[in-house]
Amino acid sequence: MMDRHKMRREPWEVDAMAFPSEGGKAEKLAFLLGYAILAPSSHNTQPWRFTVGEQEIRIHVERSRWLRVADADQRELYVSIGCALENLLVAAEHFGYGHTKSYVPEGEESDLAVVVQLRPDGAGSGHLREGLLEAIPERRTNHNTFNGQPLPRGVWNRLQACDVEDDVSLRLTDDAAVKRAVDEMIVEADAMQFADPAWREELGHWLGRGVFGAPWLMSKVSQLAVTYLNLGSGTAKKDSELLMSAPVLAVIDSARDDRASQIKAGQLFERVALAATTMDVRSHPMSQILEIPEMKARVAEQLPGGSGTPQQTFRLGFGEAEGEPTPRRPVGEVMDWE
Repeated sequence: MMDRHKMRREPWEVDAMAFPSEGGKAEKLAFLLGYAILAPSSHNTQPWRFTVGEQEIRIHVERSRWLRVADADQRELYVSIGCALENLLVAAEHFGYGHTKSYVPEGEESDLAVVVQLRPDGAGSGHLREGLLEAIPERRTNHNTFNGQPLPRGVWNRLQACDVEDDVSLRLTDDAAVKRAVDEMIVEADAMQFADPAWREELGHWLGRGVFGAPWLMSKVSQLAVTYLNLGSGTAKKDSELLMSAPVLAVIDSARDDRASQIKAGQLFERVALAATTMDVRSHPMSQILEIPEMKARVAEQLPGGSGTPQQTFRLGFGEAEGEPTPRRPVGEVMDWE
């Protein structure tokens, strides 16, 4: 039987040198998915499925992995899809593929989210920088406190340069007053969520499945603790420390609040996380304030220049590296051949 630690590490050990140069068209495209599956997702649910043809990859949402309580409007479901899409495009460009993508129109009764056409002509987007492919298996969601060291202006500018979409925007702030206001909302959101038995049961379910990499027994103990105990005050205290230790708070917002915008927000978030990784900057989503509808509008009011719909909130800073990566489903488990 394969060692559990090895099983957990294997997807993260994707090797660019193993690209099947002599393989068929579909085999080459399937190789790119080894990078796509390393994307972050809400509760590490990995709610994606891919269909691979000779010239395209279709990305579907897997609704059995939708957080129906925490993510009632499916915003995080589609942001997660966007993160996987961005990794796929970074890998495609690295291996010489040009690409076009089509977001499935709003309202279609389908789990299909994005269709990516790939052609081996080397004509990429022009905005994906060198080093991002290598950053994919190095990126981690960081749950540690940061050291408070300000981000140098060059780092700030490079992160801001990740914002290339016309209808999705990255907003960065180091304003202490803004962080304090958001901190108050995070404390309030934690209290509200942990007071909801259905929310705790859902979180406990995913903890019990070991999505964060804890051993089986610890996962089950965590599931019972979260499900039957209100841990809101302790979580709020910890989350407050995490936010206030970060020199920069970031919000991604969009001009429209539709599925395509949520996917694009996920792409931008992952692009920022990868660029941050290349500079030893840590990133950590703090999404609870967007999971409560009445708080979402309050978040938008806090960020200078913000006028759109907030799609992703996260903190950035320097600090201790995260340890082992969280588990990933292998490519063969999430892929179908056309």
